[in-house]
Amino acid sequence: MNQKVKSALQYGGAFTLLLAATFFLAWFRALDTEPVLSLDGKEFRTPVGEKASIKGKTTVVYFWATWCGVCNTNLPLVKWYASTLKEQSRFAFISVEEGDSEVALKNYLEKQNIDFPVIVGNPMLLRDWGIRGYPSFYILDGEGRVRFAESGIMSPFGMFLRLLWTRIFWT
Repeated sequence: MNQKVKSALQYGGAFTLLLAATFFLAWFRALDTEPVLSLDGKEFRTPVGEKASIKGKTTVVYFWATWCGVCNTNLPLVKWYASTLKEQSRFAFISVEEGDSEVALKNYLEKQNIDFPVIVGNPMLLRDWGIRGYPSFYILDGEGRVRFAESGIMSPFGMFLRLLWTRIFWT
């Protein structure tokens, strides 16, 4: 077998194995997450007066904090996720900020030009959802059940693979 082909197969196999491992770890972590507090109907900070409407939609819930360095680094990618999903009627994107002061959050949203929906978190909500670190991504099926749970930066390929899997198999 040609050395280049053999090398490509080895790297491709390693990448596939890594992708499968992270996929199933996120699925396994989601099995322990059954929040009682629904985000459906909660009021967003921006746009003002709008309420979360996730019933029947495959939803990304993004937990973050204004002081989180990884969240700030991840912000351009999160904005892209939110804008891409906003254009799709079968998907939704909402975020929960850990509960910074209202003035500090408003200033941060304006300074960073954030136009995705933001719900202000509180200790009870964060504990109920099992938030252990920031940022955290949860992918919900159309019934609001958590199907995938991840912490840290999620790649676009990983995000959309999980969304597609959830949409096909659980909605």
